[in-house]
Amino acid sequence: MPEVGAPAEGPRVPVPLPAGQRLALLLIWLVAAVPPALWLVSRSDPDLAVQLVHRGTVWVTRLALGAGAVLALAALLFPPVPAWLRLRWNELRLSLTSDRGPLLRAMGELEHFASAQRHYEVGRLALLRREFSLALPHLQAALEMEPDMAAAHHHLGLAMFRHGQLGVAAAAFARAEELDPGHAFGDALLYLGRCLDLADHHQQAVEVLRKHQARHGGGHRSHYWLGLALLAAGDAHGAADAFAVAAAPPAQKITAEENWFRALARVRRWRGGAS
Repeated sequence: MPEVGAPAEGPRVPVPLPAGQRLALLLIWLVAAVPPALWLVSRSDPDLAVQLVHRGTVWVTRLALGAGAVLALAALLFPPVPAWLRLRWNELRLSLTSDRGPLLRAMGELEHFASAQRHYEVGRLALLRREFSLALPHLQAALEMEPDMAAAHHHLGLAMFRHGQLGVAAAAFARAEELDPGHAFGDALLYLGRCLDLADHHQQAVEVLRKHQARHGGGHRSHYWLGLALLAAGDAHGAADAFAVAAAPPAQKITAEENWFRALARVRRWRGGAS
């Protein structure tokens, strides 16, 4: 590991796109290739081009109707499906429209001059684009060089949380909160509570999540996570109250993620909060 301020060594390693983004780009290119392909066919056989368009229209219509029927059935069986679709569409849209330039520039700067801050910046930008395998080693490198960087601990916690490494994630969130109380507008404390609940430390999770709400207020996600922790801790009445707050209509437009947790809370209320 290079020292702080030391030039990084080794050749530049290409940064591949995540598999989901590569698949989405491939589909876009395939759709874009249809008009020129039909034009080429029409030059030699106009009737064949018309037949292909007709058959394609029929199949697209059938697929659209089938997909609509499947989604309608899924929404009846699991009402949060529309919220889930909005969440996934938002993630895909952000990954396809966000500029990858800042990440590539940060990688280039790190190649010439390594520091904890530059490792952290690469990790932060990669995590923002959901490129977790790229983010993780850079966040770890940043902390090896500067162990008291609260932001690096927090982002490392987010990366490990996505990987299901709850113990490591909880320790990272706790350290970020210790170094900078209220870090990330309370998100370090919020995720710490969720990690504790998932690790079956339900009462500790309730205490941490209540502390988060006392200090930072709460949204649909925080109240939903508190409801789950209370339910697991045996407080069904408290859980029902938390789910009711999480399911309440928002006073203003909310993000796709917050809308997803509100939808989950509404299902909990419909089912009595115990399922």
